[in-house]
Amino acid sequence: MTGIRQSTKYAYSSTRVKAMESNLLKKDTFERMLAAKEPGSIAAMLLQTDYKPEIEKLGGAKAMDTIVDFALSRNLGRETSKLISIAPKDQRDIVTSIAGMWDVNNMKLLLEAVGSGKSFDDISKYVIDSRYMGPNVVSNAMTAKNVEGAIEKLIAGTPYSSLLRQALDVYRKTHSTTEANNAIEMGYYSQLGSTIDRVMKLDKEAAALIRKRIDMRNVLTLLQAKRYESDFTKVATHLLPNGTVSAKSLEKLFKNAKDVPALAESVKFFNLKQALASYNESKNKPLLLFEIAMLNEVFTSALKGVRHSMLSFGTIVAFLYLKEIEVFTLRILVKGKAYGLSDAEIRGMISWLK
Repeated sequence: MTGIRQSTKYAYSSTRVKAMESNLLKKDTFERMLAAKEPGSIAAMLLQTDYKPEIEKLGGAKAMDTIVDFALSRNLGRETSKLISIAPKDQRDIVTSIAGMWDVNNMKLLLEAVGSGKSFDDISKYVIDSRYMGPNVVSNAMTAKNVEGAIEKLIAGTPYSSLLRQALDVYRKTHSTTEANNAIEMGYYSQLGSTIDRVMKLDKEAAALIRKRIDMRNVLTLLQAKRYESDFTKVATHLLPNGTVSAKSLEKLFKNAKDVPALAESVKFFNLKQALASYNESKNKPLLLFEIAMLNEVFTSALKGVRHSMLSFGTIVAFLYLKEIEVFTLRILVKGKAYGLSDAEIRGMISWLK
């Protein structure tokens, strides 16, 4: 009887997610984009995809070169909102909580911009049309004269009041937008712990996927800190909670590694062997290589969740990450073409398409 109820509960949402998954860009589409000679050509191809409504609304083919990033951000927001709406009613708050990562993204963009004297126009194309922190909210907050004023505006108009008050306290003590943003991110991921516990009861693989993405962020933090020879006491305050790897284990990895290659080699919960080989051969030593390798594993896990997890909450969580990675890939393609990178260089940065 329980199995029948479970199937009935997720039948609608799983069917909708499968339909949304069918609209994700296929490998042959990305191959055609790789063959394009300029970003505008990629944007033109997007007119034949699910990104068409955003592109047309923002100006269409005549403004292709300038609206691509806007279209990607708006589409990601639209698809996320759709996921929330099709989830079972008693679980929509869970999806909203997970999708809160886009609210955090927008808050961080906002404070970095205000702190450095930038305008809304400078960041608008990267502002995701999220549920509580969309372009209108961000634009309004940026009318404040300073960081404190921007945070106060957000406190008054969003459901993140406690989190933002903590960030405001941190900013008043440190006068650092970096530390204020870290407080926002740490607060969000701390609260996400209770959400992960609920997801664990619904779908263990979905919970593992969320935690794996947190692990990815923490590894990137360690690698960056190791590159700049930071002390672990400074690094520790930037490690996100609720991943699969404990803070003590991360500390041990960091302290036992003398440099970036040694740290990457000691990470066993991601396969970084190929990324490490490419890093060692590269003159510029980009940490992006490691991010790409980890995204590849997240992508593989998410793809498995969408295609093989039938009638479960896991399909919803998995699609959210697939969509995120699709947008990440498109940004790499557009920027790669704009910077004149070769097809081989760009392909190396989107290895999950192999």
